[in-house]
Amino acid sequence: MDKLDRNKILYILIVLVFLGIFWGWYHLKTSSGTQMSVTDAENTSENSSETDSDAKDEKVMVHITGAVLNPGVVTLNQDARLAEAIAAVGGLTDGADISSLNLARKVKDEEKIHVPVTGEVVETAQTGATNKININTASLEELKSLPGVGEVIAQAIIDYREKNGSFTNPEELKNVTRIGDKIYDGLAESITI
Repeated sequence: MDKLDRNKILYILIVLVFLGIFWGWYHLKTSSGTQMSVTDAENTSENSSETDSDAKDEKVMVHITGAVLNPGVVTLNQDARLAEAIAAVGGLTDGADISSLNLARKVKDEEKIHVPVTGEVVETAQTGATNKININTASLEELKSLPGVGEVIAQAIIDYREKNGSFTNPEELKNVTRIGDKIYDGLAESITI
């Protein structure tokens, strides 16, 4: 063999040795990383199950009246939906009209929910004599009827009250994204809680 062939063989062997070392290092790193991932996943699932059980431990009490089989107060998980609340009081009567209800919405602690019978006039978020909009119960369309409030701000109001609960005073509306002093001053005479 001449000197050129020996150098090629030597280079190939050196490359193969480095590839072998790299492969061994990579294999060792991924196998130990997998074990760490499994351990991390177990810890994460334990933590999330603790968080889930904490959330499930928190309860809300809701008063259901109207066209249900057993009207009264029920205790539910904090993230319960209206459909679950109605099921907890025995379900709907034959004459129930649920067209004005959102059965998928989350219920809130201390809330009173009335299930109307067919033909019953449903009370709206507006108060009869004053014509003010109740910002705790108003629908998206009713909120959009307020001066200076469009769809984005109306949805922000709904999102805020779903996240933080009912407004305790009208000025709390200033905490909603996009509602500053100027917008609040324009609608202060049109709202109530």
